[in-house]
Amino acid sequence: MSFLSQPLQDVFIKPKRMIDTIAVQVIVNEATTDTLTITKQPVQQGASIADHAFVNPVAFSHTIYFAAPSITDVGNTLASVYQKLIKLQKSLTTFSIITPKRTYKDMLMTSLGQTTDKLTENCLAIHASYEQVILVPISATTVPRINQRHPNLTAATANTGNKSAFATLAGK
Repeated sequence: MSFLSQPLQDVFIKPKRMIDTIAVQVIVNEATTDTLTITKQPVQQGASIADHAFVNPVAFSHTIYFAAPSITDVGNTLASVYQKLIKLQKSLTTFSIITPKRTYKDMLMTSLGQTTDKLTENCLAIHASYEQVILVPISATTVPRINQRHPNLTAATANTGNKSAFATLAGK
């Protein structure tokens, strides 16, 4: 029997959907937004000119369902899947999302919602949104004072304490 006589769904392997290491069982919908910002400056009587453009981080959202596990799937309850998603969001580390159409790298979960109603009582209904974190390499260099144009105007380095990229609450 030739593979040409087989239905297409039997010939091609369907790609899996993954959120980091969590396999998605049922997809209700997915939405992706890719945007570009063009910078504009007004000149002469309100006309605008554009001097450059840059790509914004990708935004991705979906509604997914996880079915109640079978008897053979011990230890993988709906509550444990939900806890894995919460843990992933709180980890503050980037991860990949794989869909049949695209792989999203360096993503963070910006929102995680769970809904229970008469249709989703026996499953885990999740709506989640993600945003790409654009990572750029940084480096620092030290220029010897003798090579500086105005060494008298350059102050020496000073220890100003620890710096953090995360906001802290006053008094905490």
